[in-house]
Amino acid sequence: MPPSRMCVPKKSRIGFANRFTTAVLVLVLFVERRRASSLMSNSVDDWVSGSAVICNGIPGLTKEQRDLCYISPDVTVAALKGLQMAIAECQHQFTWHRWNCSSLTASSRTQKSSVLLQRGYRETAFAYAISAAGVAHSIARACSMGRLISCGCDPSSYTGRTPTKARSTHWKWGGCSHNLEYGMEFSRQFLDSREKAGDIQSTVNLHNNQAGRLALANNMQIRCKCHGMSGSCELKTCWKVAPDFRQVGKTLKDRFRGAILVAQSNLGNVTPLTRIRGSRRRRPERRQKKYRPGRDNNAGSKKKKSQGLAKQLFYYQKSPNFCERDPYQDIPGTAGRRCNRTSPGGDGCASLCCGRGYNVVRQRRIERCRCKFHWCCVVQCQNCTVEEWITVCK
Repeated sequence: MPPSRMCVPKKSRIGFANRFTTAVLVLVLFVERRRASSLMSNSVDDWVSGSAVICNGIPGLTKEQRDLCYISPDVTVAALKGLQMAIAECQHQFTWHRWNCSSLTASSRTQKSSVLLQRGYRETAFAYAISAAGVAHSIARACSMGRLISCGCDPSSYTGRTPTKARSTHWKWGGCSHNLEYGMEFSRQFLDSREKAGDIQSTVNLHNNQAGRLALANNMQIRCKCHGMSGSCELKTCWKVAPDFRQVGKTLKDRFRGAILVAQSNLGNVTPLTRIRGSRRRRPERRQKKYRPGRDNNAGSKKKKSQGLAKQLFYYQKSPNFCERDPYQDIPGTAGRRCNRTSPGGDGCASLCCGRGYNVVRQRRIERCRCKFHWCCVVQCQNCTVEEWITVCK
């Protein structure tokens, strides 16, 4: 038979095909492995460069804060969102006060550019407390929503005690609890790192930061969901969530009203100069406990007193009246602020205008009106011009 017509046995042809296929697969796997390693190195480089871009774009960070940002840039972004939320809540709580948080911004809170943040007023105490709570709140929620790389759901919730309201049925932890512990720890590292002087200002600022975080922790809520036939709630799963931040703002506003004036001792500690609200109430007489030598008989009362002080806001300087504009003190004043001439409270013109009187002006604004719903699912509105008379401070 001529060489061109030479036949190859069937088994040899099959073996050659298998060896060829194996060689191709090995080559493909080798190429894909090199490609994967290249992509991985590129992603690490992109992560490092992205972290530098984010962190270098934030003004006023200290070395410790910048190092923390390089490690966790996504958490730092969540912290800045928490600062913005805190300032918005501060402006809501003090809308009708002479000081209305208008001079505070997220950048000023980060770099202390506002003069008010370098003082020891009641308002300064509230600003520090609401900021620390806002950072912890934002990060705790972001962890549970899967937006951050370094944290997730709170793992400690699954080993906690059964809530009282859930003990009457079959109950277990479930869902995804907000990671409060991680949020409070990052808030502590990010904000408390600026306070190193050891003077009364740093001591009070550290205390107020912690008081803000405690206001968040003490208002944590438990959400539960029932399972079973026809909603019988034979099984209940529960998880912990951070409260609506408005509730935290209200709690700290109450703390602001009862803030405690302190002074620094020779040992560097701060000593309250005013009593806690409610401490003057007369308590019913109790049977005197027997004194036992060698034992601290006032340990319980001291512990309760220290726990009560930990929640309060501290200040060490008397606040100005915030009436007149003073750019050097970062005080915008109340001129031009809207007031209520019929109100005897803080929003009234008598209080807000500081005795300067008020002007009645005509205001024109545009708002949406005559809205109609069209199936499905569009709402179309018109723009209407509304004119009204308002009172503003002179």
